[in-house]
Amino acid sequence: MEEKEKRELERLNRQAAFHVGASYLLYAMVVLTVIYVVDEVTSNINSAMQPYVLFDLFHITSRDVNSQEYTGAINVVAPMQVASQFLLIVTPFYKALSDRFGRRIFLMINTVGMGLGMLVVMSAQNVWMYIVGMLCMLFFTPNDMQVLYIMETAPKEKRATLSFVAKGIALISVSVIGILSRVFLNDADPSSWRKVYMIPVAVAIVVGIVSYFLLKETPVFVEQRRAFLSMTPEEREQKKKENEKDKTADEGGVFAAIRYIFSNQQLFWILIAGFIFFATTFYTSYYATVLEGAMTTAMVSSVLVIYPLFNGVMTILSGFFSDRLGRKRVCLLLGSIALVGLLLFVLACNLGWGAFAAGMAYGCSIGGLWSMSDTLILTMPAESSPSGMRSSVMGVMSILIGAGSFVGQIVFIICQNFLPMGTLFLIICVPFMILSLLILMTKVKETKDVDLDKVTADTFK
Repeated sequence: MEEKEKRELERLNRQAAFHVGASYLLYAMVVLTVIYVVDEVTSNINSAMQPYVLFDLFHITSRDVNSQEYTGAINVVAPMQVASQFLLIVTPFYKALSDRFGRRIFLMINTVGMGLGMLVVMSAQNVWMYIVGMLCMLFFTPNDMQVLYIMETAPKEKRATLSFVAKGIALISVSVIGILSRVFLNDADPSSWRKVYMIPVAVAIVVGIVSYFLLKETPVFVEQRRAFLSMTPEEREQKKKENEKDKTADEGGVFAAIRYIFSNQQLFWILIAGFIFFATTFYTSYYATVLEGAMTTAMVSSVLVIYPLFNGVMTILSGFFSDRLGRKRVCLLLGSIALVGLLLFVLACNLGWGAFAAGMAYGCSIGGLWSMSDTLILTMPAESSPSGMRSSVMGVMSILIGAGSFVGQIVFIICQNFLPMGTLFLIICVPFMILSLLILMTKVKETKDVDLDKVTADTFK
């Protein structure tokens, strides 16, 4: 064994002696929940600020989202947003590194990276710099290292519950975007939207750096890595041959994960269902435009405070239901809530039902949407993958499933020149969501209560 590996094994042996008791679990959950808050604020702030950013960067003095100038701005920004997502092909290579170097360092990098991305957006003086900042945010937010941290630290019977509770609290905290909007947005100052980013930028960078010193490595990673380092060269070679036969790997890797996903029937059908489902997620990028066209800026700010509350409550409830009903049945429930909520949101905007009704409907809709998304992209793939490949599989799945958003985005970009946005939301989302649920219910096997340490290629056959 090389000296470097000996030192790593000694360090991991010391950490393995640490018992993850209730007190540490509670402490870790507090830190991870704060990181989740950063993640969700980063994920939502650009969509919330979109109309005001476009008004400023494209010099739209009318501030009318129904104007030709605004439609032209969407025609410029939306295709660049879609095209920039192709750069995310490097994300699984990046995420796979945590299967080798550990989760803790990448938890810090992801969180700091989100803050730096928001900083670039905040200081952008033209649309190109704005896209660069968005791309940086887009690169770091899908990795969800805090979710993997929770799943590999929590007891198996509480994995989904704790994950969804943490996310629910984080989503409720997204209300801070609405609060900051009410404080800083000013129609008389086109660049006032930049002030909304200041506090989230500072929190992301500070919390990211501090997290490295507050958390220990996850127990599942420690055991998996110790087992690998403890093998002799002959044992590693024999294990490698066995893995090649089973299409698995001890240290993960993008190409190994791709081979495993497409050769494993369980993961393959999760991929298909998720890909189709993700064609419906585009509406979360344009809801603020629909709101701005239906109500005043002050009312929009109220919606930005209201919807995260319902989004968070829906997410917390979905976590409890997931551990009781199972992953498949909870997806059926969440998908139905997402569609009904979207319909009510469109009606609330078109019929003038007010900020509370619009916020409640949108919050319930995306609460169902993103909770189902997390189940398809994170929970079920993680529970269907061997420990040594789990992060790599999750990274690859997030890209392959996320690519489904191109379908919905392309249809939207073309049709928004001819049809109202709210109507487009329903026309595109309803058929894709129903098809995704049909595939999930008929082709994918339940993963609730699976032992993460014992998952193999044969577990779901």
